[in-house]
Amino acid sequence: MKDINLNAAAGVARQAKFFPDEEAIVYGQKTWTYAQLEADVRSLAQTLLNEGTKPGDRVAYLGLNSFSFIETMLASWWIGAVFEPLNFRLAPLEVRDLLQRSRPVLLLVEPTHQSVIDQIPELETTIGLTKLVMIDTDEEVPAPAGLPLYYARLSETRAGESEISLGAPVDSFDEDLGILMFTSGTTGMPKGVQITHGNIWWNSVNVDSLVDTRRGDTNLAVAPLFHIGGLNALTIRSIVRGGRTVIRRNFDPRQVLLDIEKYSVSQAFLVPAMLAAMQQTEEFGHVDISSLRALICAGAPVPPILLAQYKAKDVDVQQAWGLTETSPFATYLPRELTHKKPGSCGLPMPYTEVRIVDPVTMQDVEKDGQTGEMLVRGPNVTSGYWENPEATSGAFHEGWFRSGDIGYRDSDGYLYIVDRLKDMIISGGENIYPAEVERALSGFPGLTDVAVVGVEDEKWGERVVAVVSCKPGVNPTVEELRDYAESHLARFKLPKDLVMTTEVPRNGAGKLDKLAIRSLASQR
Repeated sequence: MKDINLNAAAGVARQAKFFPDEEAIVYGQKTWTYAQLEADVRSLAQTLLNEGTKPGDRVAYLGLNSFSFIETMLASWWIGAVFEPLNFRLAPLEVRDLLQRSRPVLLLVEPTHQSVIDQIPELETTIGLTKLVMIDTDEEVPAPAGLPLYYARLSETRAGESEISLGAPVDSFDEDLGILMFTSGTTGMPKGVQITHGNIWWNSVNVDSLVDTRRGDTNLAVAPLFHIGGLNALTIRSIVRGGRTVIRRNFDPRQVLLDIEKYSVSQAFLVPAMLAAMQQTEEFGHVDISSLRALICAGAPVPPILLAQYKAKDVDVQQAWGLTETSPFATYLPRELTHKKPGSCGLPMPYTEVRIVDPVTMQDVEKDGQTGEMLVRGPNVTSGYWENPEATSGAFHEGWFRSGDIGYRDSDGYLYIVDRLKDMIISGGENIYPAEVERALSGFPGLTDVAVVGVEDEKWGERVVAVVSCKPGVNPTVEELRDYAESHLARFKLPKDLVMTTEVPRNGAGKLDKLAIRSLASQR
């Protein structure tokens, strides 16, 4: 593999050479052909060089989904730099901590996030040598009239056409670092996942081997691009392969449905919470979304009722499982099995191996249906965590990545995720998996979202607490929720307390924010 160039920027340059007039990106009111995309990427790549960026340097980005996000990523790779997308929901001190740990040479900031940067205490000294560049070239985001002196304006630093002297994208090989992506940190301190160009490429090979995606498809990028699912599940592959990608700055359930119909979107990565929000809109009943041939959903199992609701719209939701560390997919359930194996996350990807082991003894679980920790090995798996050898060592066992997810295999060999090992509740000596309880409660009439956590209890060790949001006028009692779910679950698994909230906390990737949820639950 060492002599094969896996740089996605080279793939974009190839598309621009042979298919210059094909549409590449739709964002806001503007459409870029591949020739236009390459021209803009080359200009920004020259700018990065002019600012002193070298191969291996980090180039960070703080902002919502945009053309500039994709352009910055490709420009970084063009010159051999590492792209570092930051979670756009982070607080100022969280951003400061990540910048201090990763030490990017440049941070490109959208005007929407200027206040986040400006609130970092003693900014100019705490983030060291990182140069701040304000993106004032995005027509979808009004440019600020005035800026503190520590910002440079992208419009003023950007290389003009006559100044561009760089050649083809640099060669990037299997082990070369392409993305530094910090985990969400919903259960602890974010870790910097090292994603190599090989990881990116092998995920694409896995996807191409099983998922019905085609050259010329339209991909919808609406999940947060700072998250591996939104970025590398389909979007990078679509751009390299010659597809059209429609980028939305953020998720709006009605807009997503309208976009699918308007652009005949054929592939998209979404999470279950997004599917549920789309289903609850008035538009869901009459908008044609049957063009969705490859709708991949991950982050949590999709409730069977939601699978059926999309099936009625001629859309098969295809479930997958993985993590940032697996770039992202480790397993996938083919479209034709969506309704034969509901709840399954599928089979291991063709070039990825999955084991289920006892998390204490690390011995393989032999019995069908017996739960254990999911371990992953393959060329799509991260090389480790940024400058954190202790975390890297703890995450691997004899070359296998420890996912921290609990799952099992059925008699046909299909895999199912039960829950996170760290989220397991031990109540009265019994193991209770919150995700199992959440699925049992999810069909309760009028419920819009649900999370289950354990809180300390003197008698039971931990007790089960449900945190729910509902449609207006729906105010269930904990007894009503227990009555609804008792036909699906043993009584010891049912929630003992209920917390009502207007919105169940989720992170930018749509996953339940367990730290925030436990804080709500502990107020009982």
